[in-house]
Amino acid sequence: MPGPWLPIPKFHFMAFAPLDAWARLLLAPPAWIPVRYWPRVALGLFTSALGTAITLPERVVMAVWLRRRERVEHAPGVVVVLGYFRSGTTHLQYLLSCDPRLRTPGWCEALAPQGFVLSWAFLRLFMLPFLSSTRPQDDVAIGPSWPAEDDFAANNWAMASSLGSRFILPRMHAHYSRFHSLAGLSDRELSRWRRVQAGFCAKLGLVAGRRGLLLKSPSHTARVGELVRMFGAGVRFVHISREPGAVVRSNIAMAERMTGFGLQDPPSHAEMERRVVEEYADSQRRFDEAAATLPPERLARVRFEDLAADPIGEVWRAYAHLGIEWDPRHEARMRRYLATVEDYRPATRSGGGVPEGARGELESIARRYGHDRPARARVTEALPRLSRGRGGAAAAVGALVALACLGVWLAHAYLVRQRHDWLIWPTGVGVGLAAIHTAHAGSRRLGIWLAALVLAVYVAGSLPVAFLMDYAHRDYYRDTSGGRAWGVLPWRPEREWEWYHIKKASWDGALGGNSVFWVFMGVMCAYRYGSRRWLHPPGRE
Repeated sequence: MPGPWLPIPKFHFMAFAPLDAWARLLLAPPAWIPVRYWPRVALGLFTSALGTAITLPERVVMAVWLRRRERVEHAPGVVVVLGYFRSGTTHLQYLLSCDPRLRTPGWCEALAPQGFVLSWAFLRLFMLPFLSSTRPQDDVAIGPSWPAEDDFAANNWAMASSLGSRFILPRMHAHYSRFHSLAGLSDRELSRWRRVQAGFCAKLGLVAGRRGLLLKSPSHTARVGELVRMFGAGVRFVHISREPGAVVRSNIAMAERMTGFGLQDPPSHAEMERRVVEEYADSQRRFDEAAATLPPERLARVRFEDLAADPIGEVWRAYAHLGIEWDPRHEARMRRYLATVEDYRPATRSGGGVPEGARGELESIARRYGHDRPARARVTEALPRLSRGRGGAAAAVGALVALACLGVWLAHAYLVRQRHDWLIWPTGVGVGLAAIHTAHAGSRRLGIWLAALVLAVYVAGSLPVAFLMDYAHRDYYRDTSGGRAWGVLPWRPEREWEWYHIKKASWDGALGGNSVFWVFMGVMCAYRYGSRRWLHPPGRE
């Protein structure tokens, strides 16, 4: 399948992966990147350099602690969500993450796994302008703190994931697809996966404290034996399955929507179908083999159709099967989360048929997981009423905060005699946070308004700042008594040359140094906060 004639550079999920991960992606083994994709590579390397610098201190500090670590001992326990891509794993993870006794990785942690412990607060803010408020494949809400897939951490830390060919280098499928099930890896490659997976989970355990770990990555479905080896026999699994035909169709649709991250032309539609069906069938076979060796109380099974019909009931049944005590706080949080998604409609329609040659294999999978039986009866939950419709108040609050930030910037310029254009970044953060806390639920319209406000602050303040930082401290004339008048604005005709220099200083300052970068960060922070569907991750206050 031919790729786009001119691929548009966009924020990549490897944007804050360290430069050594990019080097491995491009050089080990060597990857052929068509020239028209080079702008995407250049943008990725630029943001990677920033991420490398931010996280380098943590890598140095924790290098000895993580050295050769391949096992994880986390006393509160580990729960792993299993299920092939597009089987409902994210919805299940969101529901389980509402349990206050569990800690799941956020996207800021998964996308910058090498430096999220010591650099968390700054990374979270730094990543916000680049991370969309929704996933590109299905418009499910995400954010820096929202539940993420730990397989992205293995990819971004050391390219130990099938994501390398799934979304980036499709022509190198034979090399990267081995990391999906870990079959066919060399001893060195397997050790690399073990070290980065264990290292990431060990660091996550540090921030989790007394809470258990909740992990979710579709590739874990084919890695159950390795996960038992890493976490011990006490690890618990929740497997979710979905009608196989829908899984295949949805995976093909996802692959077509995710081509924006690619650095090579995508494969043909027929090749996509072949890869999906083969990997899906192999994953379920490997899962069945591993499941037969697990104690029954360590594995709970859920059908997506049942979870959609009775989400709280299915989670309760899974907890009862795993011997996990039910927590009323968990149920209350699940109800709040369900209230946020009751109007959700998937952006990707998975209609159409399935490959004729795979029909028998898919029917076999459907029978094994009970998809030849009808779903449970739908249960109507009593969901809490969420605050909505505060867009007008949020827009007004954003305008007030923007005006206050403008005043602070002007006063700062006069007092310290510097432009400090970087202040436009915290201005965007302040405007966005104030507005979204007022609205509780954002929108694209609110995000655009807040972004315009931040840009207006910069445009309106650029000229006065140039005057206040320098000319406001000069003598413009002496009166007849020899006294001095400070800060007289130079718009009098005889001071026209000074007015010209102030405008020139304002223009040069606005376009010089890192000003454009700071404006981008401020404007995008405001937009991301304002366009966020909901203020907090699933179920949180």
